[in-house]
Amino acid sequence: MNVLQLGGDNWADQYQIPSDIKWEFNDYPVKDKKKQHRYDAVIFTGEPALTGDEWFRLQWLVDPYKVFYLPGVKAAAGKQLRLFLHQQKAAAIEQLPQDLIADLIPKYYTGQSGLRILPSMLLLNTRNFPGYQYVDGQHMEVDVQAEQDWQDLGTYKQSLFIDPHHLIKFWLEYQGTGLQIRLRVFIQPNGGDGEIKDCYYLPVTGEQEMELPIKAASDVRFGCIGLEVRGTGKLRLGVLHSRWSRAGQGAFLTGGERIVDPVKHEDIAYYFNPGDMRPPLNVYFSGARGLEGFEAYPLFRNTHAPSLLFTDMRLEIGQFYTGPVIEEQIKKVIRAKLAELGLTNHELIMNGISMGTYPAMKLGMQLSAYAINVAKPIANLGHVAERGRLQRPDEFATIFDIDAQIVPDLDEQSLRQLDEEFWRLASQTDLTETRLFISVMENDDYDDRALAGLQKNTAVQKAKQFTYKGFGGRHNDNPASIQWFAQRVAYLTGKEFKRSNAFNE
Repeated sequence: MNVLQLGGDNWADQYQIPSDIKWEFNDYPVKDKKKQHRYDAVIFTGEPALTGDEWFRLQWLVDPYKVFYLPGVKAAAGKQLRLFLHQQKAAAIEQLPQDLIADLIPKYYTGQSGLRILPSMLLLNTRNFPGYQYVDGQHMEVDVQAEQDWQDLGTYKQSLFIDPHHLIKFWLEYQGTGLQIRLRVFIQPNGGDGEIKDCYYLPVTGEQEMELPIKAASDVRFGCIGLEVRGTGKLRLGVLHSRWSRAGQGAFLTGGERIVDPVKHEDIAYYFNPGDMRPPLNVYFSGARGLEGFEAYPLFRNTHAPSLLFTDMRLEIGQFYTGPVIEEQIKKVIRAKLAELGLTNHELIMNGISMGTYPAMKLGMQLSAYAINVAKPIANLGHVAERGRLQRPDEFATIFDIDAQIVPDLDEQSLRQLDEEFWRLASQTDLTETRLFISVMENDDYDDRALAGLQKNTAVQKAKQFTYKGFGGRHNDNPASIQWFAQRVAYLTGKEFKRSNAFNE
């Protein structure tokens, strides 16, 4: 980890610096630009004398939410430092220096990770809970009769690998009233059996993730996870999520936040990078992901414009950002970030690839965005499921679980009504000031009707611009489709909004 301290006295002479941290004191700007590198954190203990260009360069050498300052520094700061702290979402140092230094590695590390553990991996205690059924590939229903005492619901088959230097947190998707649930996590060292004292009980409550109360360590450890319940009623059990924790400093990335559906106990996440706070605001929806977390961060960061990333952690790979609660909250977050930046919908660009195209198009149309830029569009979720039997057998069974969360039945009528509703809502939008850029696969084996649906849609026909480009191959055959998408990001952000970046990383 590279940490830069600017101003004041060198903390490395006063405090203990972990061996995994390379501490640099007032070592910016670097005279030899070839030796310049990124910083995992920047700490201001005084105000450095930097030129405007040096402030600009520093902003793109450290991520937002990883800049810290002593309160007295900001109080006496000049205009450029104040702007820098504002754009970087900097935080005042409210703890002792040694405590901040100790928090750097476990809280402000680079990287992200999250795993899904499906209900099918739970070894159910059928002696205590004989009444159960699998609703679909991602949900199990259990009849619970445990009025007073906690009962062992079961233990997950796979042990949890706890990465060195990382904290762990959990999130459980479930529905049920009159029930209490808790996780039982037993920690074992690599090659050891563990001790009784290393068993932790984590109540499943509210909208906060469950932090595993162990310290980060340099050694590999494993966790054996069980579920216990108390009460009477029907429990609908979904996915258990295990994620790297930042101990309150963000979801996946430092500064990341979550949207929670309180009824279904499901969540998605978003990350806002203010950039240089000039238009446009790029919104991007991550595609299907096995590992949880955000994608395309470098692509949008390199534009230097504000960006807002979303990721859907539900089910096995995501749920296309569907659901009335989730969709409304996504639009609420977008509007709030536009207001924070002082921008309008005509300075909003909605982007997505594959699974991310569904919300980019649907919500982008509703918001009358300046532009909608998507690659490998999927608009007809019902049609994708219908193709599963003949065109793509045994390749994307998750679509049935996804559609089952949206429609009451998986019959032909319900699936077709699902797609008709998408196009009906699209027809009611105003796209007269919206530009659409669509990159399609000519032999797409997911949704081969998306482009035709856009061409026939009455609102799209009135759009300010409708440009599409086809590429040979099936859905995941040709990376040129993604490259064309990335070129549109650069064109829309740079040329359309007359931006120029003087500094390329």
